[in-house]
This record gives sequence, C-alpha cells and structure tokens, in this order.
Amino acid sequence: MGIRGSSTCSLIFEDVQIAKDAVLGEIGKGHKVAFNVLNFGRFKLGAMCCGGVRINLEEAAKYAASRKQFNTPIASFGAIKHKLGEMTAREYALESMMYRTAGLIDQRIEATPDRKSGDAGPMLQALEEFAVEASIAKVLGSETVDYAIDENLQIHGGNGFVHDYPPEGHYRDARVNRIFEGTNEINRLLIPGMLMKKALKGDLPLMQAAKALQDEIMSPSMSVPDDGDGVLAAEARACGAFKKVVLMVAGTAMQTYGQKLEQEQEVLSFLADILIDTYAAESAVLRAQAAAGSKLSNAELHQDAARVSVNESAGRIELAARNALAAMAEGDMLRTQLAALRRLLKITPANTVVMRRRLADAAVARGGYIF
Repeated sequence: MGIRGSSTCSLIFEDVQIAKDAVLGEIGKGHKVAFNVLNFGRFKLGAMCCGGVRINLEEAAKYAASRKQFNTPIASFGAIKHKLGEMTAREYALESMMYRTAGLIDQRIEATPDRKSGDAGPMLQALEEFAVEASIAKVLGSETVDYAIDENLQIHGGNGFVHDYPPEGHYRDARVNRIFEGTNEINRLLIPGMLMKKALKGDLPLMQAAKALQDEIMSPSMSVPDDGDGVLAAEARACGAFKKVVLMVAGTAMQTYGQKLEQEQEVLSFLADILIDTYAAESAVLRAQAAAGSKLSNAELHQDAARVSVNESAGRIELAARNALAAMAEGDMLRTQLAALRRLLKITPANTVVMRRRLADAAVARGGYIF
C-alpha cells in the first residue's frame, strides 16, 4: 500500500539447518535479543513519527497561508486554525515525551557501574527497564502522525487526494506504523501488563499505592489540593490527578481479575490509554515549566501547548476510566467509584480556542513547527 521505497517482501524459511558456528548470541536466549530489539525499534519509531508530524505541520501551515477562499487565506479561518493549533499541541506533547524518555535511558546507561566503551549491555538493560515507555512512544507516535497527516490532507482539500501533492503519499506510508514493531493493540496490552508483572514480582509498589488511594477515596473528607502558585500549577495538579486515576483503575482491575487480568483486553486497553495520556501530558507540562524558568522568548506558547495537551487529556482520561470502571463494577460500587473519579478530575476547562489560535498563527508565521 505504501513505503514503496522499501524492499519489504516475504521470506520463507522451511527446514533450514544452521551450523553451530553460525549461531548469533547464545542458544536459548535469542528471545532476549529479539525483545530488546523490539523495545529499541518501538522507541525509534516514536521518534520517526515525531519528525513526520513536523513535516506535515509545515506543509499544512504553508498551504493554508497560500490557499485562498473568498479572497482570504484559509489560514485565517477558525476551523483551519483549530487544526493547525491542535497539530502543534500534539507534536509538542509527543516530542516532550520522546526527549524525556531519551534522557531517562541516557541516565540509566551512564549510571551503569564499570561501564566499558563499546559494550552494548548497559543500553540493552536500559531499554529493557524502559520497555513500557518504548511501547507508549510507539503507540502515541504512530497515532499522532496519522492525525497530523489526515488533517494535512484535509487542509489541502481535493489537492491532498492526488499524487501531485505530498499528503497522499504520507497517508499511505504512515498507515503501517500502527502495525510495525508489534501492533498498537498488542502494545496497549503490554503497557499495563508489564507494569502489573513488576507489581506482582514486588519490583513496583503498585498495589500499596492503589490501596492507599482507595483509603483516601473512601474517606468522607477526601481533599482536593488547590492549584497553588507558579507556572502551570493547575496543569501540574491535573497531572497528579491523572496518576491517581491510573492507580484507581489499575488497583480495581487487579482486585477484580487477579491473574486473569491479561484476558480482559478491553480493560487493559482503557488503562493503557490513561497511562499514555498521563505520561505525555506531564511531559508537556514539565517542558513548558522549564521553558518559563529559562525565560525563553516563546515561553507563553510553550504554556499554550501544554495547557491544550492537559485539557484534552483530561477528557479522554475521564472517558476511558468511566468505561473501564463500568466493565468491572455495577450498582452502588460503580456509583461510588464514579463519584470518586469526578472528585479526582475536578478540573476547570481551559479556553483552548484562543490557545490553538495563538499556536496556529505562530505556525503560519514561521511556516511550520514553532518549537
């Protein structure tokens, strides 16, 4: 369908015998290499898609500035500004998450004792440790670039559907990203699944944190902290609430299903979506706060992008959590959980219309991505 510049084709190995001296690695341990290659591939795929979003935003911004309807550039229309602004905000969150994860992997490698030059072991260990983040990067990256390409094509109108303009090719090429390196469905099962396994092995105090949250929720005096002072304080508090929603849904799932949780793919997928949105939104907020602290000239645009990201994540997280909880409880128990969810996500909506307009105007003025 797409990526026609690639030599992808079928290879069939049947009854092939390999000499012992041609074996790569150690016999019986090939799966470790294969899985870590997948972790690296998933992370790199997220980075590649991040670049793809930039290209499509640039094409869309330039086309919207030059294409006129009613003697007016379509970039001045609110519906087009919404698209350009949303593309910018989504790229900002994805890019922030990619840099954050790259930094965490680098720190893990640097912290390896007695590390020797040229030794790939520390990198493989780091990738194994951050396998969850690699899967998140793959899912969010592939779905963000699909969104950006679809909107780029839409902004081009009929021209976007023909070979003469780039969006048509992007549209075909990008579709396989949601299949490469394990389908997005498989990765959505892996994201919470790997966390649950760590919890069951005692490597992650997930159940203890979930139990503490449950006690807090059941308390009639459950308090919702105020937003405090500082840049993006309300958004930072919202990200803290998102994390509590993760604990609430994960704890309920583990209590409800136990070892059979891996069979409940719909619940796992809802939980994965909450985790993805939480990690991306918090990454955007941390980056925007750093931009403000460094007094960057476009720090206010950083804040606009982060606020849009958090605002949209809040709606998606609430919907996913409601669906997950409804799959696991009913009656009074469900009503109690939904009431607690509303208390956790007591977030005042932001005026994202004006924020997207500012992001869109900046993208058109620059002719592409602004950060």
